Amino acid sequence: MPWIQNYTPIGESLGMSALVAAVPLIVIFVCLAVLKMKAHKAAILAVASAIAIAVTVWGMPAKLAGLAFGQGAAFGLFPVFYIVLTTLFLYNITVKGGQFEIIRASLAGLTADRRIQALLIAFCFGAFIEGAAGFGTPVAIAGATLVGLGFRPLYAAGVCLVANTAPVAFGAIGIPVVALSAVMGYDDVGMMKLSKMVGHQLPFISVIIPFYVIVMMAGLKKAWEVLPAILVCGVTFALAQWLTASYVGPYLPDITASLSAMAALVILLRFWQPKENYVFDHEKAATKEEHNYTGGQIFRAWAPYLFLTLMVLLWGLPSVKTSLDNLGKVVIPVTGLDNMIVKKVSTPDAGLQKIAVVNAEIDKLTAALPKTDEKLAKAVTLLGELKTLEGGMTAVEQRFVGKGAILPEERVTAFEPIFKKADELKKLSEGLVKDKLVEKDQFKSLTKALTDQLPAKIAAKYNFNYLSAAGTAILIAAFLSAMICGVGFGDVMKIAGKTLFDMRFPALTVASVLGLAYVMNASGMTNCLGLIFTKTGHWFPFLAPILGWVGVFLTGSDTSSNVLFGGLQKATAEQLGISPILTGAANTSGGVMGKMISPQSLAVATAACGMVGEEGTLFRFTLKHSLFLTFLVCVMVYLQAYYLQWMIP
Repeated sequence: MPWIQNYTPIGESLGMSALVAAVPLIVIFVCLAVLKMKAHKAAILAVASAIAIAVTVWGMPAKLAGLAFGQGAAFGLFPVFYIVLTTLFLYNITVKGGQFEIIRASLAGLTADRRIQALLIAFCFGAFIEGAAGFGTPVAIAGATLVGLGFRPLYAAGVCLVANTAPVAFGAIGIPVVALSAVMGYDDVGMMKLSKMVGHQLPFISVIIPFYVIVMMAGLKKAWEVLPAILVCGVTFALAQWLTASYVGPYLPDITASLSAMAALVILLRFWQPKENYVFDHEKAATKEEHNYTGGQIFRAWAPYLFLTLMVLLWGLPSVKTSLDNLGKVVIPVTGLDNMIVKKVSTPDAGLQKIAVVNAEIDKLTAALPKTDEKLAKAVTLLGELKTLEGGMTAVEQRFVGKGAILPEERVTAFEPIFKKADELKKLSEGLVKDKLVEKDQFKSLTKALTDQLPAKIAAKYNFNYLSAAGTAILIAAFLSAMICGVGFGDVMKIAGKTLFDMRFPALTVASVLGLAYVMNASGMTNCLGLIFTKTGHWFPFLAPILGWVGVFLTGSDTSSNVLFGGLQKATAEQLGISPILTGAANTSGGVMGKMISPQSLAVATAACGMVGEEGTLFRFTLKHSLFLTFLVCVMVYLQAYYLQWMIP
């Protein structure tokens, strides 16, 4: 028999139940922020606590909890970590072939003005690395480059951390959005909506970040002196980010936006230069990095990422994706878990009331539909058959009145034909709308009444689309890049082995965190937490980005924050009648503002810039910027929830 989710297992108290449901999140945060534990160990402990609570407190069968964890861990490894792995494989190939050094040197040698260098290296190049590799790499490489050019370590680290806010949501070929769509239970269409929604939020921040960074670094007056460069950089980046996120998907916004902004800035510098090069107080003259690379060498260095862009774009075409899925996609039902958990189970008492509502809607439709057309006559016949089934359901419900929200075999057996008939009616009504035989919303009320009446079965299917997965496109680009970069087959295999070895613990972390999210979702703990957050009511959209900010501050990862809070954002939004797409995207957009103050980011930045031990100084430097930018996102999401709803896809 299916297991029924319960949102108040502790004395029917939502508050106490939510407090216990939050324990796995508290465990992972304490382990990371207080005990300074390795991420994979913290994630494993959090999973153990979640499974223990699901089984002992929520009464979830241990088999279901184990299978839910297995499904989440499998999704974490493929396709989520598969994208990360292939992206880093490509990056390591360019490093081995010496191409990445050429890319870095070509940008560092374009200008001696410190403000323009900050735009090129910290903002554009940092965003490019975030999109191509992520996981702390942007701040490390960009920060070290700025220090090498003459920036003070504190400014180099601080500028890179603040500049890195714009691309984080689409980092490592869109992993944060891909993972978010998974825990929210969305397919490719839902993922595209999330991508589009983030694309309706972050570009507003991206367009001001270049100006913000230069003011932070040199003051308002000095920023005005390079306003043409700031505008070209910010507007180009934001426009490309919006277009790619809205019409291509979550995989390429960082790559296209950073390349577009770099190209626009390079073109601008051919026709315009600041009147005088800006230098810091400790410098006598500005310097730029000299190199002897030819145009051909520079083009060759960028070629791997052009391959990457083309391959991901090609893989994103619906016709290509469909063809590849036909050749190599395996849908695996998770036996023992698929449709074995249900939610929204009404008591038989409430069930009788809902049957009455469904029957009333059936009568309205039957009276309104003419029987002259063959298809309309079939619809009327189906409505009659559905009403007969509802009559049988009435007899079942009456036998269980007063026994609570139970789901014995007799109720399950009575619900099943109604499920099938509702699906049949839905398909027929869609055809009638398409043929313009009925109004678009004519069946809407009946559909809503049936949805309210029927328990919701939770499907558990694992899609192994090994050919159409974005990671496969990146893998092909990596092998093509190896040929262009002159990296031999033996070295490619060594790089593959080293990449796998280096990423063994991150792989365990990703699998564990996704497994944690699936256990919490399947057990009902996430919905329990969501119900508590409904108490914030009208103000939840304003607070939604703060959840993401807290998550990234503590975990150091927008992906982890999305996985931990994505289900909660969806559950709360649905209870409040707000778009889950909006609040899910808000988790991502708010989360990126916490990246600059997370302990992991601070550790990477101080190590790269030669200021180990000064994490506290850097934290104080970036904190005010993090809080201000998060506030802007909160206001934006609030306005989109109530006044700019046309921006929600």
